[in-house]
Amino acid sequence: MVTYLLTSLPALELGAEAPFSIEELRRRCEGNEGVDLNDFDAVVAGTLGSHPFTFDYVNVLTEIRNITAAIRASKWESGEVRVSERPHFGCHVYLRQKIADAMNIQNPFDRELALERIHWHVVDEIAGLDYFSEAKMYAYIVKLQINNRLAALNGKAGKAAVESVIKANDHEVAN
Repeated sequence: MVTYLLTSLPALELGAEAPFSIEELRRRCEGNEGVDLNDFDAVVAGTLGSHPFTFDYVNVLTEIRNITAAIRASKWESGEVRVSERPHFGCHVYLRQKIADAMNIQNPFDRELALERIHWHVVDEIAGLDYFSEAKMYAYIVKLQINNRLAALNGKAGKAAVESVIKANDHEVAN
């Protein structure tokens, strides 16, 4: 049952080191009647599955991406950037302001942390109040993804990514 699985998992805190990978969590879910592995994979991919949580999650994820893209586009100096929003159901009125506030944070890591905090809270909201539900298991997956992603964001990895882009574009600068 999902109740046993959820009680055996360590609590997650935003930004804290993830206790294990998504792959390890999937292995722990194998054979558990309370977790549909197709829905597990859908949550990881951010796609529709059969569980209502996946529908709500895809919709809110689309809403977050639409708002973030629109705010990023509005910051372009030319102002001629066209944003193609994807359709979604529902509306979280508070999201636009929270994302706008996060996007105004100058430090890139702090900005990403603020955006992931919004993501974290929205996932809690759509998972509902029943702690031992399948929806809470899927919310746990998303939170684990968030913490694994944040753990991968560090100065060394950032510097390597910038150097990789520079090296990949060296031929353009040389001409």
